[in-house]
Amino acid sequence: MISLKAQYGLKAIVSLAAYYGKGALQAKEIASSQNVPVRYLELLLSQLRRARLVDATRGKKGGYYLAKKPNTITVFDIVSAFEGNILYSAEGRENGGPLAFVWKDAEKMAVKYFKSIKISDLAPKLGSVKEMYHI
Repeated sequence: MISLKAQYGLKAIVSLAAYYGKGALQAKEIASSQNVPVRYLELLLSQLRRARLVDATRGKKGGYYLAKKPNTITVFDIVSAFEGNILYSAEGRENGGPLAFVWKDAEKMAVKYFKSIKISDLAPKLGSVKEMYHI
């Protein structure tokens, strides 16, 4: 299961992608459209900065912006920034238990799927940033 942190992080990245090339977005702008406390979103954005997906500038026109082009960032990049390796269950993986292959195959399929979705593909499908948060 993908955490709420990763889901909010993905929404923040898609917001930044929709605004890509137009400057920086302030955390409060993104947070208000998501109904997320600004402080919480700033923690998520700082995690995305550590993953080198987001960068920030200070000052009057400061804010957050994508550190890479939207067509080079995948959903996997965002999910792995928050989740690390995507593991559905540790059972059987460490000791080679009888169901290890199920979890390993599920993980491979999820990773392949998440890597196939580029952020640049998501923004147009979701319409405006405000519409995105009502799905």
